[in-house]
Amino acid sequence: MKQKLLFVIALFLMFVSQVTQAQNSSRDYLVRATMGTSGSSENITANNKQYVVQQSIGQGSVVGTFEGSAYPVRQGFIQPNLMAKIVDLAVPLNLEASVYPNPFVESVSISFTEQIIGEVEVAVFDMVGRLVFSKSYTANQVVIAQFNPLPGANYILKVRANNKQFINKILKK
Repeated sequence: MKQKLLFVIALFLMFVSQVTQAQNSSRDYLVRATMGTSGSSENITANNKQYVVQQSIGQGSVVGTFEGSAYPVRQGFIQPNLMAKIVDLAVPLNLEASVYPNPFVESVSISFTEQIIGEVEVAVFDMVGRLVFSKSYTANQVVIAQFNPLPGANYILKVRANNKQFINKILKK
């Protein structure tokens, strides 16, 4: 009986020493590692053209864009700036307006705090930057835009009036 107990204890000690040794020796070998992800963007001018250079550290995949037919396909963590497609840099982004209700079911009301002169242009973009709705309205302090044909999703609303623009994210239920 004493021999069996000594045998079990010896077996247990060998097992524990192997596990401990395996844990200690695994610190010496890099089996798998990840770096924290970070990145930056820089604007560069070359040959009188403006370029945006983006970089990331720690990305574990290929980065690239392929555009065929009407659908661009992107891979990687760095995605293009959606707002760059929507914002018109030549028009000030200081039109004061409020959009309600948001989220909405069929229509939104766009209320302006300043006097509106001329047309009000309303455009809606999907989250890929494609124009999915566009309509001009006569000058009014409150414009009601009907979005019945649009499916429920997130959208970017762009409103132009008085040579200014207003951009807001909207959600159709």
